[in-house]
Amino acid sequence: MVLTRSGRARWTAWLAIALTTLSLNAQTGNAQTWTIPPATTQQGEPPSREPAKTAPQVKQILPSYEGQNVSSVEIAGRPDVNSAELAHSLPQKAGEPFSMAKINESIETLKRIGHFDDAQLQVVPDLNGVRVLLVIQPGLYFGMYDFPGARGFGYSRLLQVANYPPEGPYSIVDVNNAAAALTKYFQQNGYFRAEVKPEVQPDQAHGLVNVVFHTTLNKKAKFGQIQIEGTTPQDAEMLRGKLKSILARMKGAAIRPGKTYSLKTVQNATQRLENTLLAQDRLAGQVKLIGANYDPATNRADVAFHVTMGPLIHAQIQGAHVWGWTKHKLLPVYAQVGTDPEIIQEGRQNLVSHFQNKGYFDTKVDVATQKQPNGNENIVYTVTKGPRHKVEKVDVAGNQAIGDTELLSHVSVKKAPPIIGHGDYSKKLVKQSVKNLEGVYKAAGFSTVKITPQIKNESNGNIEVTFNVNEGPRDIVEALKIQGNETMPIAQLAPGGLKVEEGKPYSQKLVDEDRNQIMARYLNEGYLTANFREIVKTVDKDPHRLSVVYQIYEGPKVTANSVVTIGRKDTKQAFIDKTAPLKAGAPLTESEMLTAESQLYEPNIFDWAEVDPRRQITTQSSEDVIVKVHEAKQNSITYGFGFEVINRGGNIPNGTVAVPGIPPVGVNTGKFSTNQQTFYGPRAHVEYTRSNFRGKGETISLTALAGRLDQKIGANFTDPHFRYTNWASAFNLLGEYDETNPIFSIRRAEAGFQLQRNIGGDKNKNLFLRYSFRESGITHLLFFNEQSSEQLVPLSDRHTRLSTLSASFIRDTRDNILDAHKGIYESFELAMTPEALGSNFTFGRLMGQTSYYKHLPKNTIWANSVRVGFLKPFAGSHVPVSEKFFSGGGSTLRGFPLNGAGPQQSIQFCEPANEPTCYTNVPRGGNQLLIVNSEFRIPVPLKSGLSVVPFYDGGNVFRTIGFHGQYTNTFGFGIRYATPVGPVRVDIGHNLNAPPGVKSTQYFITLGQAF
Repeated sequence: MVLTRSGRARWTAWLAIALTTLSLNAQTGNAQTWTIPPATTQQGEPPSREPAKTAPQVKQILPSYEGQNVSSVEIAGRPDVNSAELAHSLPQKAGEPFSMAKINESIETLKRIGHFDDAQLQVVPDLNGVRVLLVIQPGLYFGMYDFPGARGFGYSRLLQVANYPPEGPYSIVDVNNAAAALTKYFQQNGYFRAEVKPEVQPDQAHGLVNVVFHTTLNKKAKFGQIQIEGTTPQDAEMLRGKLKSILARMKGAAIRPGKTYSLKTVQNATQRLENTLLAQDRLAGQVKLIGANYDPATNRADVAFHVTMGPLIHAQIQGAHVWGWTKHKLLPVYAQVGTDPEIIQEGRQNLVSHFQNKGYFDTKVDVATQKQPNGNENIVYTVTKGPRHKVEKVDVAGNQAIGDTELLSHVSVKKAPPIIGHGDYSKKLVKQSVKNLEGVYKAAGFSTVKITPQIKNESNGNIEVTFNVNEGPRDIVEALKIQGNETMPIAQLAPGGLKVEEGKPYSQKLVDEDRNQIMARYLNEGYLTANFREIVKTVDKDPHRLSVVYQIYEGPKVTANSVVTIGRKDTKQAFIDKTAPLKAGAPLTESEMLTAESQLYEPNIFDWAEVDPRRQITTQSSEDVIVKVHEAKQNSITYGFGFEVINRGGNIPNGTVAVPGIPPVGVNTGKFSTNQQTFYGPRAHVEYTRSNFRGKGETISLTALAGRLDQKIGANFTDPHFRYTNWASAFNLLGEYDETNPIFSIRRAEAGFQLQRNIGGDKNKNLFLRYSFRESGITHLLFFNEQSSEQLVPLSDRHTRLSTLSASFIRDTRDNILDAHKGIYESFELAMTPEALGSNFTFGRLMGQTSYYKHLPKNTIWANSVRVGFLKPFAGSHVPVSEKFFSGGGSTLRGFPLNGAGPQQSIQFCEPANEPTCYTNVPRGGNQLLIVNSEFRIPVPLKSGLSVVPFYDGGNVFRTIGFHGQYTNTFGFGIRYATPVGPVRVDIGHNLNAPPGVKSTQYFITLGQAF
């Protein structure tokens, strides 16, 4: 077992450490016993029901490595010691059998000749036996690895290649192995002249050793020739051609002499050769990459493959049609795993299940292998489908303790829908259902349950599937004892009570839940070596009456001796302390270390971060905490240049006029036209980003866009901890001049500052404080004539200057933002835009929304939403049209077209004015908004992910506060189909109160739920 792990799987590694890291205290003079936790029952493994042979204890003997080969003996923990010379003097030698007696002698020898006071033994099993490390105390442990010169390679990947050992004691063997692995890795990537020279940098103050792997990559090689061995010259030439074709270039698999060497290209080329053999039905063929033959004189590397063509093996399916891609999926012979009889039979079983899932329940598949005189082979699958049937009934029988509804929810066999479909049935699904049902019963305490499926064929060929249950007796806990919890009472370990109780059912699942609850509590209190063991004994030889003992090993409570940060260069220590708030003297808990590690990643300024104890936790009660960070690249520039041809004719979508501040206006394009003109010119976009600005996790970005008709410049500045507080801040600037629309030009400038803070520890409640300044001016507005333009956008609203202070609160407990099944979403916003702050209008805004999602039986979701908004002008001012409420469309009121609800105004858009078609209704917006939505999302059994949605939408946009307008009612029906990016939605709504000129029935097709 190699003791490496990611920070997110740390506590599992500590359990392994408890079994493999064996601490010897030299001061006691006894090197044969030590303190380690008892072994933990593995999850899912049935507990032993044999009587306990010994009383509960915390002292255990070293697992026997006696006689195993010792692959290496290393003196670890001290870079200033000649470990090779000391190891040569020890009785325990590499290459000899492991001997505990020799280990004891070796420790005494170390103490005598090296004048060391203490030593620890670590035994790490490896492929060649066991690796013995004698760690001199006080020892130094690995801190940071650094790779200067390894440009273009990710830091995390280099750590993986170097086999970085977190919490590991310093060993020159690890350093040399890492340097060798890095050199090989660079050579694999085309740097055949790469040199790696490690430099060990002890940090005595913190008990650490940092290692710098000075890397000189030198020039990257070019591809040479393709060498193919193991086949005929003709086949070799054919395969070379496959790696030089246009298709190979498109797939990134082309190896062309003189092109830069790429490991990814070599891997793709290997896959392409394998696919070529498959396409030729050489299913037993093999492609092995031998390596690259590098010539330093030419700086080129010939890539060598060994190819075994193998015989032609044709896999045929007769009696039924199967698409090619499905055939390759069903028959494992195409996965290049061989043509063994077991593999062939697996393909037969897959074909049976495939056709049974399509309703051909009587499917039979015969397979025959036909050898040809020339060595080729035919594998023929003959399919007899029979007629297509349905699953008429799926039922359970014999169950008493668990109801039908609960059991059937775990059955994979499904009854056919009433109208379309044949149900889900196959032998594979039946076996899976039996396994699922047995799991349900065993979790409920029925350890001897038997499930027997019964398939009944009806006269019409349809089938009924019944799962007969023989529950058997239930395992009952006669007595329960908890031992070893000396510092924490069971009420504290399990506040909600244990799952296993006297007089209640017993199952391994309940024990696992208790174990997880107890261990999580101990880990979160700082007992990092705590362990849990279950002992089960029968009572009076009755296998279903059990006495249960929970044996707990608490171990020491570990506190943080000190908190040390290593690896930072530009980052301020105060920022790290704020982001990962660990305190010296506090309990060292697993959850806090994982949380701190996760929070270090959030600002996106570190490409690697890890929070560990300085050394593995064994018997110590305090330990240093090491916060390790590696700073990501700070500066990045993205840019693009081109030449654009712009036809300034336009309204998008076609048939509409889009003016800033109001929704798009539909017009009769046969009567309305604009002066179109084509413009030519260069276009450039540049963005510069600097992360970790000033070393405080701040990010600044500058953007510029320059085009013939559109010019834009902007800046953004974010700070995750504003002035080292719990507030995150963001500041933005934007300026733009846009002439792309033929009926207007617009100038706008924006500036804003925002503070955000999480309220509470669950991160679902956030408070926002904002200030924003926006100034925009519409010029050259010409919508047929000045009178129409005035009606479209009043002169007073064409130049707006808004200076707004706002506060908003958001609470979001939804389980899925795109498709919520349960939870609540609430938002409230209060904003003031006064002339005293520089606005040319004075008004206030209040907006609130509450959405509630309820999971009903049969996976039906009841979704509800209420949105209310108010706009109030003050001091004789008014609300500009750009800030008013608009509603209507697929996400608000589905009985109106997009933004078509509320007050309307008829304006002229063509000549002659006396024609009725020269007028169109334009939404004017309002100062009050009310939207009520309610819908039921009901799954349809015809197809997984398909659902139908009856809905109701009510409300409107009202001209002024006080409901001055009509409340509208819309009823409708929708269809949803779940996809990985959200549900595809089709809604049809009918408005019972449609105003004149608005169609009462509207339909919408979009992605995502309405609310």
